[in-house]
Amino acid sequence: MQVTLTPAARAFLGAKGAEAVTVSSLVFSSCCSGPLPPEVKPGAPVYPDGFDTYAAEAVVIYYDSLLDPRPAIVIDCRDFGSYQELFVQGWE
Repeated sequence: MQVTLTPAARAFLGAKGAEAVTVSSLVFSSCCSGPLPPEVKPGAPVYPDGFDTYAAEAVVIYYDSLLDPRPAIVIDCRDFGSYQELFVQGWE
C-alpha cells in the first residue's frame, strides 16, 4: 500500500514529535450505523499486533488489519483553530 502524507500532516506530526501514525478501525456494535472512517492518531499503537506497517517518508504507518485494504491512502490534517486532527482523505 502506498501512503502519502500531506504537508499539513507532516507539519502536525513534526510539532508533536511523532515518528509514527496509527490508522485504526473504530469497532462498535449498532443496528443503525454504517461503517465509520478510521481513527488516525500520531504515535504507534499500544499493542502493535494486528497492524501492518508501511513507510511514508521517515514515518512508520501502523495500519489496522481489520480495515479494508486499499492500494493507496493520503493522510491529511484538519485544522479547527484550537484543535487539529489527522484523517484519511476520501474515506467513505
